[in-house]
Amino acid sequence: MLRVYELKGSGRPRNLPDEGLEGIWPEPPFYYLFYRKESAEPILEWLKSRPDWRLTSRYDLPYDKWQDISVPQISLGSFNIRLPADPAAALIQGAVPPPSSAAAERISTLSLTCPRPEACGPAAGIAIFIDPGVVFGSGLHPTTQGCLIAISEIFGSNEIHTALDFGAGTGVLAIACALAGAKLVLAIDRNPLALKTAWKNARANGVADRIALVEADRMGCLRIRPDFFIMNLEWPILEKTLAAGEWRNARRVVLAGFLESRLESVKKFARPGFQVDSVIERQGWPTVVMSAE
Repeated sequence: MLRVYELKGSGRPRNLPDEGLEGIWPEPPFYYLFYRKESAEPILEWLKSRPDWRLTSRYDLPYDKWQDISVPQISLGSFNIRLPADPAAALIQGAVPPPSSAAAERISTLSLTCPRPEACGPAAGIAIFIDPGVVFGSGLHPTTQGCLIAISEIFGSNEIHTALDFGAGTGVLAIACALAGAKLVLAIDRNPLALKTAWKNARANGVADRIALVEADRMGCLRIRPDFFIMNLEWPILEKTLAAGEWRNARRVVLAGFLESRLESVKKFARPGFQVDSVIERQGWPTVVMSAE
């Protein structure tokens, strides 16, 4: 069970009660504190000395309702996404299970390509272990599925050295790029909790040395011309970033996070300079694959 406390104030809350604290989700001026135990009393005590902050709401919700995790494994293109056998237990542990743990014996936390594909059956491919914690991006949402299929197809037929994942979340797409062959992946997110989760997942999958995590809310903070750019974000942020234009430095681009009704609007951003190579549909959520002309 997650205990979620909504605070409102200026800046970022500091020196919070840390016993049971899983992370902080910033949506200024609101901040959502995720605890794995009842923590109302220490939070109220913390507020007594901080008159510029107030508790505006609180929620108790099951972890599986928050993440909507219904299956522990899914195969997408050349990837086999594996989630904790008991997500709530993994959350309580506060870390990705190490390879030597009992959890690691039940589901692989190693990033391996099957040595004999003909013997591995439908789950063959590159295994990715993802512990989403309280951050979105387990690999089960249709937009993430479309992106993973696109990564599988693009990396399978092109040499990609550098990749940029804008809106990294749990790191699943950045990890997929690294495992598929990218030598350097820049994973950008404005949420420090997301970056913390992405780092844990990168380490669990053995690619932490190839993924650079950057806390930012815009691409202009970097000067890079990546071979591959991917962005899976909600429409208002996606539209704003597309209009800014920095993504045009990449040779190949994958965009997702919007419903089918926005598809033509996204395609318009391709012109001039890019062509739409394909559209991957997953349950009404399209993923657009583009390349420089």
